[in-house]
Amino acid sequence: MPYLVAGVVFVGLLCAFDLILTLAVVRRLREHAALLEGAHAPPPFTPIGTALPEFAGAALDGTAVDRAFFAGPTVVGLFSTACASCRERLPEFTERIRHLDARRVLAVIEGDRDAAEPYVAALSPLATVVVEPPDGPVNTAFGRPATPSFYVVGEGAAVTSATLLPSGLPVPAGA
Repeated sequence: MPYLVAGVVFVGLLCAFDLILTLAVVRRLREHAALLEGAHAPPPFTPIGTALPEFAGAALDGTAVDRAFFAGPTVVGLFSTACASCRERLPEFTERIRHLDARRVLAVIEGDRDAAEPYVAALSPLATVVVEPPDGPVNTAFGRPATPSFYVVGEGAAVTSATLLPSGLPVPAGA
């Protein structure tokens, strides 16, 4: 009988200890949930209405790429050579811009020239192409957004449309 009483007391203490630990974990989870509610992640792309800052870049063909480049509605695609999604979205983007004036399409490829060659080959006939490092002037002007990301930039170099999928990109009438 004393063994039975000792066993019941032991199990009771073990359950009480487990309950205390469970309550501590629940309290900690609530604290984390409150912290996460207050945290706001930056948007994955440059917000609509944002005017690009002054910058100066150059395309592979020597064309100056700066705020003046966006004299009319311009479709912009930002890609990275280290991005698997970028490789997947490239055919869809090229199909989307195929009928546009190449002077009204800008493709920015983040990475070194050798790794960017497949992008350059696909985009050069259809767009003005810039290849630059992640901290290059054009990437920096767009706030170094997630890649791939796609934009329409209007007069005054203001972002009028932004999306993460080429299919969500409205094709401007003047482009």
